[in-house]
Amino acid sequence: MATLTTSSAWADVRLTPEEERIAAEETLRFLSEVSDEAARALAEKSEEAARSLHRVWDFSSFSPATIPFLIATLGTGEVRIVLHGGLVKMEETGVPALWRMQLGETQSFVLALIPPSVVAMASRGEAELKIPESAPEGVFAAPAILEELREALSKADTTRWSTKPGHMVEMTRQPLAPGDQAYLAGVLGLGDIDIRLSGFADSRIMSTKVRGIWHTQILNHAGKGLLDAYVVGLIPAEVPATPEELEDTVARCKEFAGVVEADRARGALG
Repeated sequence: MATLTTSSAWADVRLTPEEERIAAEETLRFLSEVSDEAARALAEKSEEAARSLHRVWDFSSFSPATIPFLIATLGTGEVRIVLHGGLVKMEETGVPALWRMQLGETQSFVLALIPPSVVAMASRGEAELKIPESAPEGVFAAPAILEELREALSKADTTRWSTKPGHMVEMTRQPLAPGDQAYLAGVLGLGDIDIRLSGFADSRIMSTKVRGIWHTQILNHAGKGLLDAYVVGLIPAEVPATPEELEDTVARCKEFAGVVEADRARGALG
């Protein structure tokens, strides 16, 4: 999560004094609305209230000059999601549960633990894992791995996402033959969701054509593989924000607003 302590975040955003004044006012109003929405969900003290949180602010609702100022203020988070090979792109901002989304030429901010469009896309995969009756030469462990995934899938609830980790089959602990990885990839196929997570390591999580089965890989910053696994669940647990993080949403909005207010007070804006 980005940390904003000075106005240096928007130092490179070139606006006139009047544009800065408007941008600061609209940014403060937006941060207040985001904070209020998150606080309302928290006040209900239920997971369902947090899960149902969803509000969209189209970029067109702001003055054009406000957008670069606002983007610089919010910063970026650790999660980036691409749907349909780039038709839809989204990334977490520095405010938990607040996402920036782009669909074609249309851009918006979305407040949700996970954008509903991701859930909708994840729900469209094939309901069953169909395993071929026989495997080609050079394949050893893959059939057993597929059977384990099918069994885990039959026990999982793939109608809703969970904050609890799903069943994982770690490839690095399997006695893989040369043809196993290619065979697994061929049977499971490739879905339309590509997720990247950054942090202490870099993760790539890709949906398969089977609803509820994901291929996840984690590399350290030197490019060395730390994990290669298949995970069962409608959406991997590490992708959505958690209901508890809405407290951070409120706190982060107040922190960012405080910085803008402080810079306005000392005449650095507008």
